[in-house]
Amino acid sequence: MNLYDFEEAVSSTIVDRGFEYYEAGFVAELARVGNRRYTAVVKGADMYEIAVELDEEGNILSSYCDCPYIMGMVCKHEVAVYYELIDRLKDEDFPKEASELDLKVILENLSKEKLVDILIDLAENDPVLHNGLLFNYSVYDDVKWEIDRCKRLVDAIIEKYSGRDGFITYKNVGDFTEELTGVLHKTERLNDPLISFEIARMLLSEGMKAFQYADDSNGDIGYLIDVTIKKMSAIAHETLEWNEQTELLDKLIHLSKSDIFEGWDDFRIDVLAICMEFAGNEQMRKRLMNELETMIEDSSANDYGRYANERIHNLMYDIIESYGTTEEARQFLQENLNYPTFRKRLMQYEMKAGNFENVLALASEGERLDKDYRGLVARWKKWRYKAYRHLKSIEEQMKIGRELLIEGEFEFYWELKDLVSEKKAFYEEMKQELAVKNKLMFVKLIEAENDVDSILEYVRENPSLVEHYWKYLVGSHKEEAIRLFEYKVKVAAENSFNRKEYIQVCQLLKRFGKLAGREVQMKVAGELEQTYKNRPAFLDELAKL
Repeated sequence: MNLYDFEEAVSSTIVDRGFEYYEAGFVAELARVGNRRYTAVVKGADMYEIAVELDEEGNILSSYCDCPYIMGMVCKHEVAVYYELIDRLKDEDFPKEASELDLKVILENLSKEKLVDILIDLAENDPVLHNGLLFNYSVYDDVKWEIDRCKRLVDAIIEKYSGRDGFITYKNVGDFTEELTGVLHKTERLNDPLISFEIARMLLSEGMKAFQYADDSNGDIGYLIDVTIKKMSAIAHETLEWNEQTELLDKLIHLSKSDIFEGWDDFRIDVLAICMEFAGNEQMRKRLMNELETMIEDSSANDYGRYANERIHNLMYDIIESYGTTEEARQFLQENLNYPTFRKRLMQYEMKAGNFENVLALASEGERLDKDYRGLVARWKKWRYKAYRHLKSIEEQMKIGRELLIEGEFEFYWELKDLVSEKKAFYEEMKQELAVKNKLMFVKLIEAENDVDSILEYVRENPSLVEHYWKYLVGSHKEEAIRLFEYKVKVAAENSFNRKEYIQVCQLLKRFGKLAGREVQMKVAGELEQTYKNRPAFLDELAKL
């Protein structure tokens, strides 16, 4: 979300209320506190503190308000500050702040004893800092101590972000998961892979539990779990002793059976997939295959169960393909054709072997079995198309290609066009058919063929799109394009009723002026001033042009 177009991402109700606060002058004490970091106070029913951080392009990296609003990602107080920031950033209207270099110089001139005293004072009031310092800088030979220090740090982070009811709100969950991810990264300094694994396992377990006590609307917890599983995989990929491999396999299998994954089979399977690192050993491979077989459920139970089973079967197939015979791998594929990935893999075998009739049979059967899944049907049609192309069955290839084009697969248009001799007639025929059956593909077609007359007709029906198609029209239809753009501006003005919307109309007018010229722009602005002379806020914005 960018500071200069945040209105598009925020509820219009919140934007309007925030704008009212901004206009009323409720934003106070706006100050720069670091490199593109700002704080402010907004006066409302109470006094609320807001913190905003931007990047170089004006993207809002973080935004926080301590008001109790939890119904959306941004509250009206933050919106008010955004508007104030836009104003102040134009003139860099901020008081001078001590630079970070100044702080560095100050700290460098302090004695070691004074620095220790400062850290102790800070840590006494900040459990996360206290436990973080212990976790990062103390040295223990005892594994239990290492894990215990990490557990205390994790508990402190949870307590830091939990509300009175023990719940972590949407606004806090990003910082919460970021700190836990930081703990994970700090395991890289440890030399013992099994200790690193135990810490990652603890964080994974806490992440799974967090789904119950935190708002994961933005996917932060899911990201934490993904990163943690990748860390576990990296640990398994290290050069380990035989006993370490065996112990790690035991731990992974035990973890995969944990109740924390109830209802989250994807993560459970991800954990088991790490064990593939040890499949080169026959004994471990057999054990892993047994575990995978026990996880298989009745795929007819529901679509998710079918998907989970497909993932498990894919792991089993990878093992068979890597360590079994070609015949065993092929037989496994044949036995599991009810799963799309296996049907696809078998067709790849057949295509490579030149058995195009077999590909057609497999694809046709797939279309019949998966008739309720539009994406899969399209996939099998594409395989039939490839097979007919190899068989040089032009008529069948054209038939399926047209079906796919009408269904939204535009890339087939060019190949189909190459197959016909009357290319112009084919274009006109497809244009007429797509205009009726798939408007989106129709638009894509006239754009691709640079059919300016058809584009103009389309813009006449949809004047709001005139900006998008300006580059097509400016050469041969500039005057009409200007009239259409003018109509768009006037419709926008007619439907504007507050200052925010008036500003948007004026921004549209500015873009209009860049394309149509200053003289035409001011002519339209003058007409708007006459039409809406009883709207002072609108007149005020028009005067800024």
